[in-house]
Amino acid sequence: MDTQLSKQKSTWTPAKEFLPIILGKEIGDELEEKDLVKIELFEKGLAQELKKDDTINQAIKKIVKMALAAEFGPSLVAAKGAQGMIETICRGITGDAELRKQALIIIDRFAQDQAKV
Repeated sequence: MDTQLSKQKSTWTPAKEFLPIILGKEIGDELEEKDLVKIELFEKGLAQELKKDDTINQAIKKIVKMALAAEFGPSLVAAKGAQGMIETICRGITGDAELRKQALIIIDRFAQDQAKV
């Protein structure tokens, strides 16, 4: 995995790096255009929102909000009852080793990109 990550750093294309993580599909699998648009929206939002000095919990919350906004629209994230749902999803991610690892990979990628700006 470490070798694969170091190779990706030099040849990274945003909309394709996280497809296996986000969609559970390999890069060679067929994707619909709407899925690619949602992933690009998600990644652009994270690139703007994640800061190098965010705590892990803050960063995971930003990932969850951005994923919900990309999938269902920003009005869902802004809805009155959404905060409880966001907190529950965040607790689920931090409580599961595999999901936490995936979140940390995403945080690492976008925090590094944010620091370069």
